[in-house]
Amino acid sequence: MDSISKTRTVRVDRVEASGTIRTAWGEQSRTRLSSADTLGTLSILDYRAPANFGPPRHLHRVDDEIFLLMQGELVLWSPEKCDTAKPGDLVLLPKGVPHTWRAYGPDSVHMQVIASAGKFESFFEDIVWQGLTADKIEALTAVAADAGMDLLGPPLSDEDVTTILAGARVA
Repeated sequence: MDSISKTRTVRVDRVEASGTIRTAWGEQSRTRLSSADTLGTLSILDYRAPANFGPPRHLHRVDDEIFLLMQGELVLWSPEKCDTAKPGDLVLLPKGVPHTWRAYGPDSVHMQVIASAGKFESFFEDIVWQGLTADKIEALTAVAADAGMDLLGPPLSDEDVTTILAGARVA
């Protein structure tokens, strides 16, 4: 047995486990598997957001971001491609590629978010720990940078969502 296997153990994260945190604007996140559990290879978050919510346009410098959508519907934006996702769909947002998404329709969003290499996992905890609100742009930008992200522009507008749902690309 090598030294790595001696320091690691099997881990089960129960769906009913506690530890969910909530931002001032309603995002909820709970780390199901931390980058420490995987020797820095990935983290998995249980994530929820209110209907019509979407983050600013951004990119991850370190992490590939993968969504397994469980509830709600998303419109997705990147400079090269716009698309939609529904429950059961898996979405890959590669590191270094600008992107955003927005929930549309009447339902909130629930998804498992996998971040590989796991740098992103600190993002929500830092927002809540610092007590940030959506109008604290400078502080949110700093928290994003610490989590390996660059904020690039505004969230998708209602018009952007309508355009993407019609099958067109948004610049």
